[in-house]
Amino acid sequence: MAVDILLVFASEHRRLRQLVARCGRSSRGFHDPVRELQLALRAHVIAASAEVYPAAAERASRWPGDVLARVRREVEDPRASRSGLAGSTQSLIGAEQDVIDALTGLELTERRRLGRVFRMRRDSLLRASATTSRRRRSQTELYETARRAGVEHRSRMTQAELQAAIDARGGR
Repeated sequence: MAVDILLVFASEHRRLRQLVARCGRSSRGFHDPVRELQLALRAHVIAASAEVYPAAAERASRWPGDVLARVRREVEDPRASRSGLAGSTQSLIGAEQDVIDALTGLELTERRRLGRVFRMRRDSLLRASATTSRRRRSQTELYETARRAGVEHRSRMTQAELQAAIDARGGR
């Protein structure tokens, strides 16, 4: 497993591109690729802002701070759209090329330390977001909850639609 921050960023950018591509396909059932992309982007930006960006800012000839701030606002927006998140992902990857250029001058031991810190923070944030999300319920459980909440046309809904209707009604 790569720990050099340059390799970690390369694999992270590849993963973010895959999530963007997954958002373009239709999702069946409970899976919400837009939410998954938003959580991954949020974890990436927060983890990188902790130590990686400050270390790179000291060495950078040009700094994409405005782009990074805009991306951070986008991922914090609960109403972010698929196209907005896809654009933010592309902006982030482009801006982080300047960050990567600045980090290439660091010693290998420092780059490895940054890579470990980044991965630990990112993984911690992803785990935290997974535990706070709702429990995955079966279609039958969701249908019964929707019936008790009085959701109309529930028999034609998918799991994701049932969950959204229950959430809109303020149900559990």
